[in-house]
Amino acid sequence: MIQTGSRLFDFSLENQYGETITSTGLSNGRVLVVFYPWAFSRVCGSELATLQEHHEFFAQRQVRVIGISVDHKFTLRNYAESLGLDFELLADFWPHGAVAHQADAFDSERGVATRLSIYVVDGQVRDVFRSEMTQPRKIEDYQAAVERSLIAVEK
Repeated sequence: MIQTGSRLFDFSLENQYGETITSTGLSNGRVLVVFYPWAFSRVCGSELATLQEHHEFFAQRQVRVIGISVDHKFTLRNYAESLGLDFELLADFWPHGAVAHQADAFDSERGVATRLSIYVVDGQVRDVFRSEMTQPRKIEDYQAAVERSLIAVEK
């Protein structure tokens, strides 16, 4: 189970453009990893759109935002384009949900990722956020986590 203080688990997934993204490549700097159940669903769409609306907040603080679902990369490309996303969506398509399983973020009954977000700084998990399948996570929680990490660096 992923928890605060642990290292980000190893993974390698393709983004919506077919480029391979690895956890090793994310081990420097700040990253918000957002697992979500389904592309083109109402709650997931509103969550990702909210992240996009706050893109400037994350960019100014050098936080890379990454979404992960069990959808295929071609689906994710269309999804990202339909929402106008400026961040990457990774396909945990095959083996089905393997990375979500590693993060303890897989709903085996539905066959999808759960709503888990992990805020990582230099490869170390700083905050973990979960919500019910029908409940979006709050952007304010992400923003507070980012601000806390920046204050810690300044000290």
